[in-house]
Amino acid sequence: MTETTWLKALAFVVGFPLITIILGELIDRLENRGYKPITKLLINIRNLVVPSVAVWLLLHQFLATERDTITIKAIETAIGIALIIAGLSLLGVLLTSEAKRASRHVWQVPRLFLQIARILVVLCISFYVLSTIWGVNLSNLATALGVGSLVIALALQNTLSNLVSGFLLLFDSPFKVGDWIRFGDIEGQVEDLNWRSVRLRTHERDLLVVPNSVLDQENIYNYHSGDPLHAERYIIGFSYDDPPNHVKRVLHRAASETKRMLDEPAPDVRTLSYDDFAITYEVKYYLDDYKYVETIHNEFSTRIFYAAKRNGLTIPFPVRTLHHVPQRRPKRADYIQEVSEFLRSLSYLAFLDADDISHLAESAVLGVYGTGDRVIVEGETDEGFYIIRNGSLRLYVTDAQQQQREIAHLAKSDFFGETALLMGEASLVTGIVEQDLSVLVFDHDEIATLMASSARFANQMNQFIEDRKTSIRLIQETKSIQPIANRPRAISLVEGINH
Repeated sequence: MTETTWLKALAFVVGFPLITIILGELIDRLENRGYKPITKLLINIRNLVVPSVAVWLLLHQFLATERDTITIKAIETAIGIALIIAGLSLLGVLLTSEAKRASRHVWQVPRLFLQIARILVVLCISFYVLSTIWGVNLSNLATALGVGSLVIALALQNTLSNLVSGFLLLFDSPFKVGDWIRFGDIEGQVEDLNWRSVRLRTHERDLLVVPNSVLDQENIYNYHSGDPLHAERYIIGFSYDDPPNHVKRVLHRAASETKRMLDEPAPDVRTLSYDDFAITYEVKYYLDDYKYVETIHNEFSTRIFYAAKRNGLTIPFPVRTLHHVPQRRPKRADYIQEVSEFLRSLSYLAFLDADDISHLAESAVLGVYGTGDRVIVEGETDEGFYIIRNGSLRLYVTDAQQQQREIAHLAKSDFFGETALLMGEASLVTGIVEQDLSVLVFDHDEIATLMASSARFANQMNQFIEDRKTSIRLIQETKSIQPIANRPRAISLVEGINH
């Protein structure tokens, strides 16, 4: 035996066991880390490919067995089968979603594509084994397969179109599961992606199945791509009688109080155009989760209505619209009479004479607020003195821990905003509407005049104000949070007056 032969034999005896040991250690480490597809590939290489190649080398190289013998052909066929199995495992590593867990894309390779790839691997290796090892003429078989593929392609044009479009969407990745997208007039959240179609869940909670070939022809808007911020534009018109700057302030405040509407970037209010029947304004605001777009739009629209009502703004009808139904409008005198009767029914005003009540009713301004609106804000100057006609409101104050604590629940006939009686003093509480609120708002001068003319009313109001301020001060200075039942609270209207 020559030196070269000895070296080959030594490499054979040492190399293959060493390769097997190394593969075994690598398999154990990868299996412990959860890399199952790669582990499966290495197991097939260790158990099938390596032994087959070793047997082939032993027979062909060292034992000098002729290649044309049945034994060598069988061994080479076994190697081909082992390569097929290893190739299929390699496809699983490269193309399955398990191998791409860390990828930002959640696209799964279509099963059809994976099956086609597997068939191609099997056919290629099988053709090589049959033609090269066994000497089989495969030209007729190849011709038959080509004709068959053409027939199948013609029969499955639409399916193949969706398949190709699916591949293009796969590699381009314009969206992923969970994204909100829009194409044409359709909006929805992506729930599933496959080789044939995309499944969307619309705002109406309907499931929409869109073929990939349709999406491939559309301009797709992705509301979650890269930057989660999304801008919405709200268009609304107000009367020419309403000053634009005043309208802008009202719209901006309504936007700032709308939940899930971002403070940064801040909402932008601008005059858009002067139209036939109204001045049109645009509110541009931002959100960071598109699924709330309809919720935000609804709340913002509601807040605009109530804000317009209490600020005397008019959302006009188009001038071309004709209203033939006569509208009954209460006369001013009837309104004054109604307000007077309401004021007279209040125990803390019952002692006032008819002239004082009438004068107070004439000065009253009706204000309306929607649920969630802030009527007064702690630290800001009150607009007036409020008496509740309908609805309810909760008052809050900030304690020593900078937490908002409820101090009073007010309903019909109760009042608030009493710090307006003291000119220039900011509100000590925040009032948030619990149920749609209608209030009578009185200028502080009117209440001051009434207090000057009625010592009894003045004494009652002063006492009530001091009691409420004391209650608020105790909460503000309390370092430990007391239970609601034991915590000082604002005296209710009737309790305060009767006391």
